[in-house]
Amino acid sequence: MNIGRFAKNLFDSIADAGEKYLDLRRVRGTTTQNLLALCEDLVSHKGVASGLALARQLVYRYKNLSPEEKLDFMLRLNKAMGPNLDTVAAAALKFAKSPDEKLLGELADSMASDRRKLFSRMIMAPNGTQAIVTMREDLLVFLKTHPELKPIGDDLRDLLTSWFNPGFLTLTKIDWNTEASILEKIIKYETVHDIGNWNDLKKRLAPNRRCFAYFHPSLEDEPLIFVEVALTRGISGSIQSIISDNTSEKGDFDTAIFYSINNCQHGLRKIPLGNFLIKMVVNALAAELPDIKTYSTLSPVPGFAAWLNNELKNEKSTWLTAKDREILSKLNEPDWHMDEETSQKLKKPLLHLCACYLTRAKKYGNPIDAVARFHFGNGAQLYRINWLGNTSSYGMERSHGLMVNYLYDLKQIEKNHETYVQQGNLAVSKSVRGLVG
Repeated sequence: MNIGRFAKNLFDSIADAGEKYLDLRRVRGTTTQNLLALCEDLVSHKGVASGLALARQLVYRYKNLSPEEKLDFMLRLNKAMGPNLDTVAAAALKFAKSPDEKLLGELADSMASDRRKLFSRMIMAPNGTQAIVTMREDLLVFLKTHPELKPIGDDLRDLLTSWFNPGFLTLTKIDWNTEASILEKIIKYETVHDIGNWNDLKKRLAPNRRCFAYFHPSLEDEPLIFVEVALTRGISGSIQSIISDNTSEKGDFDTAIFYSINNCQHGLRKIPLGNFLIKMVVNALAAELPDIKTYSTLSPVPGFAAWLNNELKNEKSTWLTAKDREILSKLNEPDWHMDEETSQKLKKPLLHLCACYLTRAKKYGNPIDAVARFHFGNGAQLYRINWLGNTSSYGMERSHGLMVNYLYDLKQIEKNHETYVQQGNLAVSKSVRGLVG
């Protein structure tokens, strides 16, 4: 039996036993008020079986709230179960007068909110992990209009970061023999390069392709994040060539191209799941295919077009010359990439500006491009910028057709990672530095 399924059944049976000790029918006001009362009961409860019963009820009732009720619940929870600021101030004053480890511990305890205890107990309920992930997904939506809910977001992020530590995750190879329910989710969750149907999926799982996914034992049959890999000769610079490749036979491959990474659970956004994924997959491929010597991504540059558009609107932009502006006006021509003359005129300035965007445009000392930050942080080298690597409507709209290879050199990964984290240095190839000028 699946470990997650076994644990769920065990906790369900314990919760069943615990329900007879509770009166769960009482109503204390509105739906959200009643739910908040359950939260207070769960935080103060000491019995294991009855505590699991309370947690299960809380999970079930939250799931059935309307979006408006969920927001009302979050707002009430934020006020009701935050840290007691008077207690924190008193503990801080005591520590300031006589600093020692005992008083430091008391100060830390005073700063911990009841929300954290609540979420830690909820997550132990049957389906509790999924409920917490869903709750954070809801919260990320609410934060757009209710920034005062950020403390709840911080509590949930910290809990999920520890709960989804890579040490708890399982790396699984996905192939045509994988359970159909999981394959359906791979189709559903692929958002980088759409999988249209089962035939498309079969091509993605052919002998010259690989797919790996992370799973958590508490989320039965739910992939958290997955990566698709193409086995090739040399480093590919075009997603069209990979997606349209009908060759499905084993061959004399020397390169693994990571061309699609997909986060499946919106509630786990910004939880660092992918940081170890590529390294784990590289290790798995190295063990299976010792002839593979080169590991590279074929990555999008999703923020480039928006950044360039803002610079074009900014008359004081230091990135653009008057000549650049004149040439870049041709970006407004429909299907400009299909006209050879126009395409060639745009090639040099776009490659130059993309190289600047990836290596020099920064925020808080880090590249502003999220994909670049991810790969630099993993120890990859910005190896090459590919002209018209993605001519789909999405690729043209988001990055003017450009794609990037990030190279994962096994001998340099850790060094690149350390110099990036410690000093902010970017591992950039000579060819890309030449584009920057």
